[in-house]
Amino acid sequence: EHQDRQAPLREWLAGSHWPESNDAVQAKPAQLVATLQALPHREYSIASVPSDGTVHLLVRRMRREDGSLGIGSGWLTQYAQLGDEIALRIRANPGFHAPADDRPLVLIGNGTGLAGLRALLKTRIEAGRHRNWLLFGERESTHDFYHRDEILRWQQQAAIERLDLAWSREGVTRMYVQDRLRESAELLCQWVEQGAAIYVCGSLAGMAPGVDAVLRETLGETMVEQLREAGRYRRDVY
Repeated sequence: EHQDRQAPLREWLAGSHWPESNDAVQAKPAQLVATLQALPHREYSIASVPSDGTVHLLVRRMRREDGSLGIGSGWLTQYAQLGDEIALRIRANPGFHAPADDRPLVLIGNGTGLAGLRALLKTRIEAGRHRNWLLFGERESTHDFYHRDEILRWQQQAAIERLDLAWSREGVTRMYVQDRLRESAELLCQWVEQGAAIYVCGSLAGMAPGVDAVLRETLGETMVEQLREAGRYRRDVY
């Protein structure tokens, strides 16, 4: 028992950072529990929509500098077995829902940020709204083009009006999603003039500031702030 909570030692250990000190080996259970630090919650964007019938997550396995796996992603991708129970809760993210109308939508992201964008895209497509422009960046097309078949099928069906991909580890020059956006600056201005909203999902380091810089360079500081204030420029970055 600790802080009015009673649980088996196994549960305390499962939900906590383990102490690194060898002194913990000699400690009594109550003393050990008192020194434990609870694991922080992990948040993952849900890539699915209710019509999928199941919850889909896109999880990147994190490795520390010593090669060991991250606690959350390591357990989910390597240790969890089919049928295992996972303690989770769904947290609403109303600031990143698809627009309620049929305005054009520019979706920009990298890596596991495709999860949030995929949910937006499928919501739009199921509603019959096909003015969707997806810009997605990752390392290699052979390994990192998540939801490849589905996205290419949507493109062939004209449910995605435009698709731009950036692979940073292919070719002589590294290409990132913000570079693709800059290449299409004129088209971006046209879409914004037509009332488009811009949604960005993915890495806070590199991608999100890079995209923001291109938006300000292309549209101007005033327009970007107007888009943000009107809810037409939204970000889910981490």
